Amino acid sequence: MAYKELTFQVPKEEFDLFTSELFSLGCLGAQVLKEGELVELKAYFPQDFTLPNSLRPYLRGEGELLERDWNEEWKKHYRPVQVSKRIWVVPSWFKGEFKEPEGSVVIYIHPGRGFGTGTHETTKLSMRLIEEFLREGSSLLDVGTGSGILAILAKKLGAGRVAACDIQRGIGEEVERNASLSGVSQIEFTEGSAGDVEGQFDIVVANIEKHLLEPILPQIAQKSKGLVIISGILKEQREEFLNRCRELGLKPLKEEEEGRWMGFVLKK
Repeated sequence: MAYKELTFQVPKEEFDLFTSELFSLGCLGAQVLKEGELVELKAYFPQDFTLPNSLRPYLRGEGELLERDWNEEWKKHYRPVQVSKRIWVVPSWFKGEFKEPEGSVVIYIHPGRGFGTGTHETTKLSMRLIEEFLREGSSLLDVGTGSGILAILAKKLGAGRVAACDIQRGIGEEVERNASLSGVSQIEFTEGSAGDVEGQFDIVVANIEKHLLEPILPQIAQKSKGLVIISGILKEQREEFLNRCRELGLKPLKEEEEGRWMGFVLKK
């Protein structure tokens, strides 16, 4: 099996929005080659992927990456990431080799189709906010769980009931694998969206881009008994996003930013 390898050049001020668009189209992974006023990157897609015309002006080359090389690319460029003073996200192939710092919370992730390897700003924002606001025994729902990284973090921090959902097929197997690698269990997975999960939760978290988040934001608000943690919002989208949250009865409690991205804690 082979993957499509596309090379792009993007103005640095458009980079975050551009990569966000790539992942919304099904990008399997991206690698920055050069930084500067123009950022050069490679992105990987299924072989049958067709690039939209709107992104073709950025395209600089096409190639093919064989599956046997795919894992090697990840291993070259994906290293342990320190998210906060005590949280680490570590690639699965470092398990047994990585020396876990005393008192640390370590999550092992095997990169797959699900978003969330701990390297993206939005994932880091979500994790730090969960660490700050989650209380032992609290229930948490992770909407658009991807790799399961946020649900796994909640379990490792002492959450009670933890549920996760995602509309992408096959993601449940990735969540189960990453949970097992990280030494946790009993994460309830639902293939679907927030409205398909039973019950309400002390915290509902969603690390999803704004255009995908907005249609399900009412469901997310309904599922929360107290707090909602959102990431995946660009700085220039802040006011519009917060206005929509207020319409749903969600009041801003805290906001943080990293790069061009923002994370929010909202109270119901």
